[in-house]
Amino acid sequence: MCPTYVGRIQTRTAVLVLPAILATILSLITQNEGWIVTIGIFYLMGIALDVTFYQYFIAWQPPWLTFVLAIAEFIILFVLLKLLLPGDPPYGVPPDVALVGADDWRPIALFWVSWLLAIFTRIVILPLLSLSWIENGGEFRRTGWSVAPNYQPLPILAAVDEGAKPGKLAREFSSVHSIADLQKGRPLTGVQRIPTGKES
Repeated sequence: MCPTYVGRIQTRTAVLVLPAILATILSLITQNEGWIVTIGIFYLMGIALDVTFYQYFIAWQPPWLTFVLAIAEFIILFVLLKLLLPGDPPYGVPPDVALVGADDWRPIALFWVSWLLAIFTRIVILPLLSLSWIENGGEFRRTGWSVAPNYQPLPILAAVDEGAKPGKLAREFSSVHSIADLQKGRPLTGVQRIPTGKES
């Protein structure tokens, strides 16, 4: 897949729908906005990376690179969460208390569950929703005729002339031979008689 700018943004938006729904539910249950704000930071960070970095340095993404990029995005997101402190305790530990604390399991778990949901969406759901999604560079667009159907050139159909007879070459390779053709031509077997001169 060779994604375009718009394709990267549209794909990033589409794959984070399920994680956003999950984070919204968790935010409502725990009365802590840190869950949904984390997904928002993840989304904005991903858009920034898609438009500024990935577009220029990653022309083709093999499957193994997806996991490497996930680790890099996790590290960047974790640093941003430590600096921005999106939720109330016990969602995360401030950086002055500890680099990684006991309450940091929540944003860590949210990232990896969101990443698995995003990968599932990209591999399973998006190709079902749009069959041409990959061919369109990751864009969700309505595909149609580039030229109106009534202006499309029609193919020329070959018509068979009933009066025409097959040529000599076609008859030679055909399995249908007349008796006259067999008597005039060489024998069908590979055995040939050599004239001795005694025959009269």
